[in-house]
Amino acid sequence: MFRIRYSIPRRRWKTRSGGRIVLLFFCVLLLFFFLKNCNAQRETRRDYALNTVSRDFEPLVTSVFLRQKTGDSVNTQLLYAAYITLFDNPAYGDKAGVRQRLLRCFYTEGKDGPVPITDSGRIFDSIQAEFSTTVDDKQRRDIVNLSKELSPGFLNSADLLRKNLKSGDGTKNNIGLVNFAWNALCCKSGYVYGAAGQTIDRSFLNQQKSRFAGVERAGLTKEQTDSILLRFGGRPGFDCGGLIKAYSWLDESTGEILRGRPDGIPDSTANDLYALADVKGNISEMPETPGLGVHKDGHVGIYIGGDEVIEAEGNNFGVVKTRLWGRGWEHYFRVPAITYVQSGTYQIRDHKVVLCDGKIVNPPV
Repeated sequence: MFRIRYSIPRRRWKTRSGGRIVLLFFCVLLLFFFLKNCNAQRETRRDYALNTVSRDFEPLVTSVFLRQKTGDSVNTQLLYAAYITLFDNPAYGDKAGVRQRLLRCFYTEGKDGPVPITDSGRIFDSIQAEFSTTVDDKQRRDIVNLSKELSPGFLNSADLLRKNLKSGDGTKNNIGLVNFAWNALCCKSGYVYGAAGQTIDRSFLNQQKSRFAGVERAGLTKEQTDSILLRFGGRPGFDCGGLIKAYSWLDESTGEILRGRPDGIPDSTANDLYALADVKGNISEMPETPGLGVHKDGHVGIYIGGDEVIEAEGNNFGVVKTRLWGRGWEHYFRVPAITYVQSGTYQIRDHKVVLCDGKIVNPPV
């Protein structure tokens, strides 16, 4: 009797335990598919914002960038998120007009051109006034959260990268190189291994991923390409040497970058660029000449004067402006196929600089 009474509860316990395990398995499975579906929806929304919404806004956003004098830029991620949340529905028929009115809520007109509004609360207040609508606190939070999931979007880089170059006959010089580097910086350009000005989208990243499969330093795993797309999608892409070569290959009349242009720099690595230079030296002896290249093993940047460098730093940073000292630069060099002007007054970004014997005598402020 004892054994019978003991065995029945034991079987029941095993049955209940097996049921719990099965139930737990199905709960985990449902959670997996739920999260997978959420991620798929998020990716679909990102792709829609980049490939459809930002494409529609491209001419308008580019025109604002072209008129800007400073390096500040309109918060395009918030712009696209606001459009998708508030206006991308049948209630608003004139979509082109809506986009134009909405963009005007993101900047003010200053004496030197558009001045982006950086405070999101002020932007939402402008939207309310412009469209006679209410954007409540929950909508504001949702729009801000959505903006963090979106890429910066497409620009007409052919127009933006040749801003302020104006060499006339197409001759490449060090002042043009500096302005090109500034343009790439102001476009919020990304870093992509092997890139020289191509637009960053999923197709291009997959192309580079295939092209440089097995090259560890390319950093083009699935997770890394997704991160690059999120940070820099729609903007130009460069690697460190590509930032220099792209200017040399640029057709200033069209904005097209022609890889391997006959009168341009050979398609070469960062170390090859330094090796090709006729004039070079130790970084401690570098003259105050804008447009010199700076070099350390496997990496190059563009000296813009005032102890500052513009460089394509890496996947997580893109094209950035850094200090000359403290970055480990070892050498300077004159970029091959680039003319170095010796004297005169030149425009660098939105400042005039005077050169004497190739050196800046009045650094921009």
